[in-house]
Amino acid sequence: RGLTGARTRLGTSRARLGRRARAMSIRGVAQLRALRLVYCDVTGTSRGIKEFVLSGGWDEFKARALVHGDSTEATTEIRRGGDPHVRATYANGHEKAVGLKNLSANAVETHVRWLASEKGKPGSKPMKHRHFTKKPSVQGRWTPFTFGGGRAYVDEEED
Repeated sequence: RGLTGARTRLGTSRARLGRRARAMSIRGVAQLRALRLVYCDVTGTSRGIKEFVLSGGWDEFKARALVHGDSTEATTEIRRGGDPHVRATYANGHEKAVGLKNLSANAVETHVRWLASEKGKPGSKPMKHRHFTKKPSVQGRWTPFTFGGGRAYVDEEED
């Protein structure tokens, strides 16, 4: 299926993300402080990230997407033998790292754009336990036939 308007793996649609990454801000203050691209120049797992950097995609991204140039630092780092990843540091001190192992250059650019357009707030906590009652209802469990005398319950006010 085509990528225009399609939902991607992380749940954000291409149409909403737009062609140009927008720097996320809170009350006019850009939240991204540093973006560091770490890869190995020897291993094959960094093939896509090397292609992204050497083809000029990284420089183009820095020029176009990081509009707050003074407050945002964007660097690359070669670390031999390590897996490729991108690490973002935000104004509130929160850091987020995303692994880029065996990804294509286009996928690397997409992940970098997503990190640049985030606010840096940690995600919400998942619900630990659902509440189950210790004393079930005396009337029994509700069904569509509970109040209808054999007929399915229909609210008369909806007519």
